[in-house]
Amino acid sequence: MSKVFSIVDFKEGLDVRKTALTAPGGSLRILENAVLTPGGEIAKRLAFVPMTTIPGSGPTIMIGQGDALHVFGVDAKTIPAGSLTTPVIYHQLTGFAEGIPELLDVEPFDDKFFVCGRGVSGTSYCWYNEVPVLEVGGTASHGTYARTWKSKMYRIDGKYLRFSAVNNPAQNDPASVSEPGAGFINMALNDPDGEQLVAMEVYFAQMAIQARLQTQMWSLDPDPTKDTLNQLVRIGNVAPRSTLQFGTGDVLFLSDSGVRSLRSTTFTTTAASVSDVGSAIDPLLQQVLISTPVYPEKAEAIVQPVTGRYWLGIKDQVYVLSYFPAGHVTAWSTFSLGFTLQNFAVVNNHVYALDDTGVIYEYGGASGGDYDSSKVTIRTPHLSADNPTENKRIQSVDVMCQGTWAISIGMLPNNTEAFELCATVSDNTFGLQSIPFAGYGTHFGVHMEHQAPGPAVMAALHFNLQEGFTK
Repeated sequence: MSKVFSIVDFKEGLDVRKTALTAPGGSLRILENAVLTPGGEIAKRLAFVPMTTIPGSGPTIMIGQGDALHVFGVDAKTIPAGSLTTPVIYHQLTGFAEGIPELLDVEPFDDKFFVCGRGVSGTSYCWYNEVPVLEVGGTASHGTYARTWKSKMYRIDGKYLRFSAVNNPAQNDPASVSEPGAGFINMALNDPDGEQLVAMEVYFAQMAIQARLQTQMWSLDPDPTKDTLNQLVRIGNVAPRSTLQFGTGDVLFLSDSGVRSLRSTTFTTTAASVSDVGSAIDPLLQQVLISTPVYPEKAEAIVQPVTGRYWLGIKDQVYVLSYFPAGHVTAWSTFSLGFTLQNFAVVNNHVYALDDTGVIYEYGGASGGDYDSSKVTIRTPHLSADNPTENKRIQSVDVMCQGTWAISIGMLPNNTEAFELCATVSDNTFGLQSIPFAGYGTHFGVHMEHQAPGPAVMAALHFNLQEGFTK
């Protein structure tokens, strides 16, 4: 008996929670250098096009603000002249005798910037408007992460949440009458897991302040006597710069278990609960956390402004969340960068990436639509066509796609890594003769690759099956 089995959307995206023989239809085992469209089809990613190079070897960090990229470092540098599509402004940080091998965070405040860095001794330092921030008595201020909120600068310093005076990030004197509002909160007094804070992010009208094993939800006011702890959530953060607002109020971040989200428990309250939005790729990220523990701490997140996708960059990989509720699409994929990521930045509707050698890349190039020849790889689970104990013969295959794709099929349930090339196709095959294939077995998987300049899309697969006997 013959039947047609179709895969007409891939809206589950990358999902490795189950084995290749039990994963659901619509999910994928590999989805590299591509994203899910709002309609559930797979589209090739754009190119990362080199734009300019920051000279020298000292530490740098980059942020987008206004219509320009702002790069910060401790050495004197001159940005190479040329026809840059986006201005690049360099800021030299001065004032400390100790060497500064690492810059940790940068946060805008009133057209100026607050920067956190770490010295060779492990001591953290802060700058505002390119000069050191000092405490009362002239000692250096410390901080590893900063956030502007309600006219003050908040910063993470070990177990302390420190905050500046109103309208002046450089004023840290709690006794100041002319510039009031400065002070600190010892987060470890509320729960011992708060002894080493990591990051913070605005969550509706609250601030989510995160350690590795917990998140404290605070209402913070310009008047520090009104600061209030509202809730403690038993989930934490391992990567400060992975923390990011996403969608309509959610906060996404990298925890020990994978990407997690703080979201409202109901539509009528902003009490936080934890969502496992990243559970589909938990096994991948957990392996990264174990095998390369240094790099997850440097993970960098951004929201791509045109499509609203969440990007989480770790070393030379980007984990991408395509989230389109109207199309019921919540799908992960990966990008292979070809360089080691330092950090991302956004200017207007363009994403920029700074690598560890000082090269700045523009995603999509100046036009916002440039492609390269990066290889797109797609692999489905081994599917049973709703009958896992029945043998089937694939008589032919039809493909709906754009661009040139190599289509390979595997039908060995005891070796889900084995695939045989079936055909190389361009665009759809509906007006052509069917593509024959002589495979036979209980399950079948498809491995697809595209590597050529220009855009590419994989939209649908159709299998003409000859059903056999039940085992």
